[in-house]
Order: sequence, then structure tokens, then C-alpha cells
Amino acid sequence: METELAANQTIRDHRQFPAEPPSRKLAVLGVAVLSAVFLVSLLISLPEREYITICGFKNLTGLPCPGCGLTHSFCALGKGDVGAAFGFNLMGPPLFFALVLLWIRSGCVLLNRTAVVERLDRIARRINIVKAFAIAFAVYGIARIVYLLAYHPDAVRESPLSHFIARLIP
Repeated sequence: METELAANQTIRDHRQFPAEPPSRKLAVLGVAVLSAVFLVSLLISLPEREYITICGFKNLTGLPCPGCGLTHSFCALGKGDVGAAFGFNLMGPPLFFALVLLWIRSGCVLLNRTAVVERLDRIARRINIVKAFAIAFAVYGIARIVYLLAYHPDAVRESPLSHFIARLIP
């Protein structure tokens, strides 16, 4: 009974003291970086085929990592092509939408719109957005690799890793 009362008191005490205000420096950084990301998404047109990838995982294994295709997805979204965006990376549009909300939140911090900031923070805490995206990217990445291994194994056969393994096994 005492521990229950102590827990209730802690909850009430926590509500009495306002949370630390959001960092204006982080908000400025968020607005600047995300504005640059969105601007690049609008202005850059990436080739859909025969392009060089900087993904170390893909270059080594021939398989895409969970983040492969995000840049193409964002650029497609910047031009309004939602279907192509999902085709490049299934997680691209949801991540883009989350970043738009983060950009709005950062702008609201700078404009002292605390009600909007608190509402967005409450939603993010309820969903546990970082954990949800981490799990979604992991599941998507594994599912995409399994699909490619089952239906398109040629990409793996030509990878540097498979050539290295083939040299090790006589």
C-alpha cells in the first residue's frame, strides 16, 4: 500500500514540474538540415538504373541494406511520385513523413508554439517512434534480403563476398 502511494505521489510530483524546454539550438539545426534534405529531394533527379552505390553492405554482399534506396525514395517523393518512392524503399515515405513532422516540430520550437510541440512529443512518446522505426527497418531489411535470395540469387553470386568465399572453398 505504501509503495502504491509513493508511486502515485511521484506521478503527481512529476506533473507539477514542467519538463525542460526544447533546445532552440537543436531546433535551428533540425530546421536547417531537414530543409536542406527536402530541397535536395526537390531539385535532384537520380537515375533509376545503372547507378553507383556507396552502400558498403551492398557493395560487399550484392544485397541491399535496409537503408538502400532511401535517397531515391526521398527524391521521388520530392517530385510527387509516391508509387516510385515506395518502390525504391518501402520505408522511405513513412520516414519522409516523420522527418516532415520533426521539421514542423523544430519550427514550432523556434516560433514558441509550445502546444504543438507538446502534442507532437506526446504522440512520439506514445508510439515510441524511434523504436518503431528501428524494428520496421530491421523487419523490412530481412524480408527484402530473404525475397532477393529466394527469387533473385544472381546478385549474390556476383558479389565480392561470394567470390572470396568461393576462393576459400576448393
